[in-house]
Amino acid sequence: MKISRLRRLSPFLVLAGLLLTLSACGPVRPTDFPVKTQSQEKLPDDVTVIALNAGNIARYRGEWPGIGSGGRLSSDVSRWTYRIGVGDVLNVIVWDQPELTLPSGPDAGPGAITVKANGNIFYPYVKDVRALGRTVDDLRQELTERLAEFINDPQVEVKVVQFNSQKVVVTGAVAKPGTQRISNLPLTLIEAVNLSGGLAPGADSRRVSIQRHGQRYYLDLRALLEQGRAGYNPVLRGGDIVNVPLLNGNVAFILGQVKQPGSLDLGLDGISLTDAITQKGGLDEEKANPKGIFVFRAKPEGKGYVVYQLDATTPLAFVLGTQFTLHPQDVVYVVPDPAAKWNALIANLVPTLTAIRAAQVIASGP
Repeated sequence: MKISRLRRLSPFLVLAGLLLTLSACGPVRPTDFPVKTQSQEKLPDDVTVIALNAGNIARYRGEWPGIGSGGRLSSDVSRWTYRIGVGDVLNVIVWDQPELTLPSGPDAGPGAITVKANGNIFYPYVKDVRALGRTVDDLRQELTERLAEFINDPQVEVKVVQFNSQKVVVTGAVAKPGTQRISNLPLTLIEAVNLSGGLAPGADSRRVSIQRHGQRYYLDLRALLEQGRAGYNPVLRGGDIVNVPLLNGNVAFILGQVKQPGSLDLGLDGISLTDAITQKGGLDEEKANPKGIFVFRAKPEGKGYVVYQLDATTPLAFVLGTQFTLHPQDVVYVVPDPAAKWNALIANLVPTLTAIRAAQVIASGP
């Protein structure tokens, strides 16, 4: 299938193919509940099943992937120090020593020197000096000490006049996606978004992400804008990639024995498992097995699935379900009664889910 065709497919129409997968589950047997450790041994290695109960539901109360302060990302602007990089243009002046003022272009001013690809600069008398990764004060101190061998009490001034080495990329639902330069003034998340024209219509401000050194951190930008939470406004560094997602992908899928299977918009604040089933008309009493309400959730970086099971045979179970918040792209599946054993059902569904996720990645590519 060509990529252009994949892009036109409705996610729900693709996920509806899960229903066909169940026909391959083998002979119909009594459902094997509750979830047991020995039964999990028959599952793929990258699948973990968690039975929801009163003892563990608290950890899922209000859990929403957009809420966070960025983990270990610092928001302390007072600790920001710019470090010189390759391509930066420095202005080096030794007062009362005009012979040391190097010629330069009109934009950089007198005494301008560009940091070379090897991280060094050349300066008269002292020759090569390491500049890469150093602060302006540190570089000024070394130049002063080395020039003192040739000049009596040199008065040296160093500053960066063109910040070329470090940039932040801002992508997604902003008015003007692009790059923002890092300078001697700290660049925070909200400033980078503002410099990119602000949030675009349909932006999901609760799930803004920052990718740094292979790690992805999620932040609630709405909390910063509406409540002034300074801890949600980290200082950015060169190489950071900021992404503001669209709400279009903020959906879950409710399939199986519910009255109105289909996709469900989670909104900005998320929807609980109980609310999601209610909005889809509730369980199909004639066909659904209330012991088998499963939520399939992809693990970080797409490495397998966590499958949550809710046994809804008592009214208390739906109370527990109000404390379990669905995430974008979750798949809720209600098994039929009778049904194949739950571990066989999961083992058959996981390959289909994995294939669909791969197709979605291809479809969202360039």
